[in-house]
Amino acid sequence: MNFKRILWLAAAVLWMAVIFSFSNQKAAASSEISGSLSSRVIGEVDQVFHLHWQESEIKTYAQWIEHPIRKAAHMTEYAILAVLLSGNFMQYEALKRKCFLWAFLGTAGYAATDEFHQLFIEGRSGEFKDVCIDSLGGLIGLILAYAVIFWWKKRRKNDRV
Repeated sequence: MNFKRILWLAAAVLWMAVIFSFSNQKAAASSEISGSLSSRVIGEVDQVFHLHWQESEIKTYAQWIEHPIRKAAHMTEYAILAVLLSGNFMQYEALKRKCFLWAFLGTAGYAATDEFHQLFIEGRSGEFKDVCIDSLGGLIGLILAYAVIFWWKKRRKNDRV
């Protein structure tokens, strides 16, 4: 097995472990993390734009954006996973032509098992819509990866001419 195969596979497995560790958190801990991030984002917006919001307003706005931030974080997690899986599948000649398809299927499959895992965590639930959101994140990651690869190959081709 060559070094690139091992590297891509290790990165994907490590990232799966990171996702698993986030999913293994109880609902209260998970909400605390996203709530803290939401408060920091709103606090920064307040400072950058000199809005002079009261603490109660910051708290209200932070609660308002917490759900979208949480879902965006999930999509980002799975976008990264999809890119790592596609990099792994590209290392195999037999899978290279369909590496994005296999990466998407692997990402969607992992999202489904992740939601199943959450059924056993206190305060968490496993929902089909979350599998769809995570899978959409994977798809967006793959589209961006494809665009970067396409641009890079086109640029390399133009540099040779």
